[in-house]
Amino acid sequence: MRYLAIDPGTHKAGVAIADLPDEPTHLGRGAIPAPLQAGNPPYKPNHFAELLNTVQILHRAVLPIEELLERLPGWLEQYAPQRLLLGAGTGSKALLARLKVQFPHLRWELVEERDTTLHARRLYFHFHPPRGWRRLLPMGLRIPPEPYDDYAALLLIFRAHHS
Repeated sequence: MRYLAIDPGTHKAGVAIADLPDEPTHLGRGAIPAPLQAGNPPYKPNHFAELLNTVQILHRAVLPIEELLERLPGWLEQYAPQRLLLGAGTGSKALLARLKVQFPHLRWELVEERDTTLHARRLYFHFHPPRGWRRLLPMGLRIPPEPYDDYAALLLIFRAHHS
């Protein structure tokens, strides 16, 4: 199944478009993996490896809200997602209102966004491991050098798929 997820913020948003298998994975539906559970304590890095084996990431981006609204029609046409997800956190009400006006025929699903920023940071470092002295820093002190809202959007896809 193809998903398009938006992790909205006040001024910018993360977008992820990904394919996940229609059939439940060995994790099963309803068995939400540790990195996806809201309020979950720290987890082992291999949890993400397990999740990433089931997904094909087609597109990721972090961009201003206005640019998102300009590019969205092209992504909808190019990728034809079957489920449209919107994080239910900061900026979601305002963005949802704009999406309903611009795309009245589309149905957007709100997805719980709690703890996605924390987990997105860990996911960012899964894809971009720190090098040199930075790898000696504890995870809590590592700050990505670029916005990582697109990884939060990817986590919204995992949450929606496994719920």
